[in-house]
Amino acid sequence: MTTPVRIGVFDRLLGEWKFVREVPGKATMSGRARIVPTSEGWARYEETARVRLADGTTMSGSQSYLYRRLPASANGFDVLFAESGELFERLQFREAPDGSFHAEAERLCSDDRYVSKFALDADDLLSVEHRVTGPGKNYVVRTAYRRSGRSA
Repeated sequence: MTTPVRIGVFDRLLGEWKFVREVPGKATMSGRARIVPTSEGWARYEETARVRLADGTTMSGSQSYLYRRLPASANGFDVLFAESGELFERLQFREAPDGSFHAEAERLCSDDRYVSKFALDADDLLSVEHRVTGPGKNYVVRTAYRRSGRSA
């Protein structure tokens, strides 16, 4: 009898996603994200979105990151800014009894603090929350991802 091979979080995230994002009291957005492998152990995250500000203004937006797989024993990846290659956060996922995976990360950027939480459930629904605090900053960004082709 063979043991089934478990697919790590990095590989589970590859592909096409739809997302909705909210910054309460500031903006909402919806769009599409693609996570595509670029070389061994690397992938590129690219998103395009339609943004609606609290005052009703709408605009288009886009964002890119690089993902660098961690060793298999860590079950995670580094998130780097695509333009500079600078590390944004390191995510090491742990499995919960219900089969979901969770990771938390913290980053200081000058006087600003970013605390991130990721959750990937057994149905490949991904939720991401970033809490940002600092001089003049105090907000939360919540994003819910659903694999493209699945109904809401």
